[in-house]
Amino acid sequence: MLDKSTTHEQFIETLLYFKTLFSEGKSAAFLVRKGALAGDTDTYCNDYTLNREEAISIVLDACEDDPVVSTTGKISRELFELREKRADAHERDFLAVGSMGHSVLVALGIALQQPERRIWCFDGDGSVLMHMGSLGIVGSRSPKNFVHVLFNNAAHETVGGIPTVADSIDFTAVAQSCGYAHVYKVCDIDALNVALNQAKTMVGPVFIEICVALDSRADLGRPTISTQDAKHNFMEFLKKD
Repeated sequence: MLDKSTTHEQFIETLLYFKTLFSEGKSAAFLVRKGALAGDTDTYCNDYTLNREEAISIVLDACEDDPVVSTTGKISRELFELREKRADAHERDFLAVGSMGHSVLVALGIALQQPERRIWCFDGDGSVLMHMGSLGIVGSRSPKNFVHVLFNNAAHETVGGIPTVADSIDFTAVAQSCGYAHVYKVCDIDALNVALNQAKTMVGPVFIEICVALDSRADLGRPTISTQDAKHNFMEFLKKD
């Protein structure tokens, strides 16, 4: 177990012990407590000013009663807490917990099976980078009812803010070349509202990249509904007319 009290010498001693275990074909791992690796290191940040949780709230207003498939990490955690704050039912959301990169194709499958409904995918830049080929599949199937929303802070914020390469990639150009019918890149609330108002009536697939700041509430919680119950509730919701 690594925590704030672990010394460099203890760390090296443990690594040497691990080496012995590995030579015997055994496994070993470190468990790292929160805050154990905090120190005087450079902290990554970006120049965007739009708060992600606020942006998610604005997108939720546009979603109304539409189903939402959300990527793993803080995006889903913020979505869950916004539903709690609004006293909304969670049945409209599928949180792809522990499934980084897979939310796009989960949402696509639903969109193809229920073409009468508009389906929203809440995604992150790290998630898109992990399975960027999904964009090509979306474009090839061309679901008219699909809205892909990318919250881009150019970092893996959930695991400490490690920067991605997303700040050097033109995601809207990638989406457009993959076959998305309409693409947007927005960095402020006014532009976001314009894109959302148009997306609700457009023939998709639609791609909206939202540039957001690298920050989140220190007291941000986690979903309090089990993954099994959440899945069941979402499936029951999809059965409703």
